[in-house]
Amino acid sequence: MADTNGLDDEHGFFQFAGGSESDSDDGLFVAARDRKRAFDVSQIDYTPQIDEDAWFDCSDDKPVASWIAEHTGLEQITYTVQHMYFGRRYGRAASLCKQAVAAYTRGKNVRVANIREIIDVGARAAIHDGDLELAGWFYDWYLKCGGMNPGYNSFQAYVLTRLGRMEEALEQHVLYLEQRRQDAEVWESIGAVLVSLHETFEDRLLLRLALGSFCRSFAIIHGCKNWRDTEIAVRRKRIQVERLWQAAINSARLLSLPVAADDLSLADDGAAWQKLNDGVSIEPIPPALDSYSASLAKSLSWVATQLSAKQPSDGAANDADDEKNVTEL
Repeated sequence: MADTNGLDDEHGFFQFAGGSESDSDDGLFVAARDRKRAFDVSQIDYTPQIDEDAWFDCSDDKPVASWIAEHTGLEQITYTVQHMYFGRRYGRAASLCKQAVAAYTRGKNVRVANIREIIDVGARAAIHDGDLELAGWFYDWYLKCGGMNPGYNSFQAYVLTRLGRMEEALEQHVLYLEQRRQDAEVWESIGAVLVSLHETFEDRLLLRLALGSFCRSFAIIHGCKNWRDTEIAVRRKRIQVERLWQAAINSARLLSLPVAADDLSLADDGAAWQKLNDGVSIEPIPPALDSYSASLAKSLSWVATQLSAKQPSDGAANDADDEKNVTEL
C-alpha cells in the first residue's frame, strides 16, 4: 500500500532530491552543492539569433499583410526596417515601412501609435532616399499617433525642416525647448531655420535671432561639464563647435558685423564667441512682428525672450540631466 503521508516520487509533479522517506527537511531539500551535476555544454545545439544574421527579416518570403498579422510579425517588421535603415538601404526600408503602415491600418479599431517606430523609420529613410513626397506621407500618419513629449516635437521639427516647412519646424523646436531648454543641437537647428526664413522675409531681426541662437548653442556646449576626454568625444565636440562657428560667422557677415577671418581655431574660444554675442542686440519683445503669421510671431517672440536673458531660463524641469544638453556620446 502506498505511503499516503508522503509524496510518491513517481507522481510526476514534484521530483524531490534525496529520496529519503523522512518527513524532516533533510529528506526533502538538499544543499546546493549536492544538486550540482556536470554537463557538457558542447552538446547544446543552439545558434544565437543575433541582429547581424537578420533572422527576423522575412521580407522576401512573406506578404507584408500576412506577416504583420502573425503573433510577432509587427516586432519582426520593426527590427527589419531598423536593420535596413542602419544598413543604409533607405529605399527598401521606406518601401517596407509604407507597406506595413498600409497593411496595419487596414484593420479595424487599430491604434496607430503601435506603429509609431515604423512610421518614424519610414520618414527618415524616405528623406535619406530623396523621396520627400513619401516623407510627407509618413509625417501625416505620424500626427495620427498623437502624443506630447520632446521626442515627438523633435521628430516633427526634423521632418518639417526637410520638407521646407520652416515656420512649422520653428514652432516644433520651440515646443521642444519649452520642455528641455538646455539642448545645444536644437538651438543650433533654430539658428539654421531662422537663416532660412530670412531668405524668404529678408528681415534682419531673423538674422540677429539666428546669431543669438548659435551663440546660445555654444554657451550650452561650453558650459557642459560632462564631455568625456576620449578621442571620439573630443572629435565630436570639435566638429560640433566648428560647424556652429562657421554658421555664426556667416550670420554675422550678413548682418555686416565686424568678424574675424574664418579661423576655426577660434571655434572653441569663449572670448571670441562672447564678442560675437555682444555684437547682436536682442529685445525681449521684438517690434514689428505684425507682418508675420500669429504662430510665427509667437515663436519669434519666445526665442527673443530666451536670448535676451543672460542665462537660459530655469524652467522646463531645470534640465538637471546635463548629459542630455549636448549631443550624446
